Amino acid sequence: MREAGGVHDDDVIADISGASAFLKSLPTSNGRVAGFGSCSGGRHVFLVACRTKALDAAIDCWGGSVIQEKEDLTPNAPVSPLDYASGLSCPLLGIFGQEDRNPNQEMVTQTEAELKKLGKNYEFHSYQGAGHGFFYYHTPGYRQEQAVDGWNKIWSFLEKTLSSSA
Repeated sequence: MREAGGVHDDDVIADISGASAFLKSLPTSNGRVAGFGSCSGGRHVFLVACRTKALDAAIDCWGGSVIQEKEDLTPNAPVSPLDYASGLSCPLLGIFGQEDRNPNQEMVTQTEAELKKLGKNYEFHSYQGAGHGFFYYHTPGYRQEQAVDGWNKIWSFLEKTLSSSA
């Protein structure tokens, strides 16, 4: 799929929106849904949170290509997700490794500055000594201390944003 340019952004948005509507319709649901994504999934969660009201919370773990230069845009990803930041419709948690290259710290800082300028509800955490995918315990990039702290931040964020009183 990557060699073919990935899934079209509009298809991702439709799929996640449909999944969210289904989850909210379940009798066991409190009517609140979070989106969680890492790597390209983090980009997708950011995109859905900015283009729809399908999510009540969004978690972007080292989402690459949230910022794209014009020459990096493709027919399946025709707009840089950061260009949609004004539409962010739910709280956003960002977890990043400072040694990552996509997104690198400059990109994280640029994204945070845009969200702050727009008055959006977000919190970002960047970890020293961690790169891309530092939660993946089965890879050489795994960083236990940073991953445990990141997961604790995720659980706290979900409790705050998805509880019935949120």
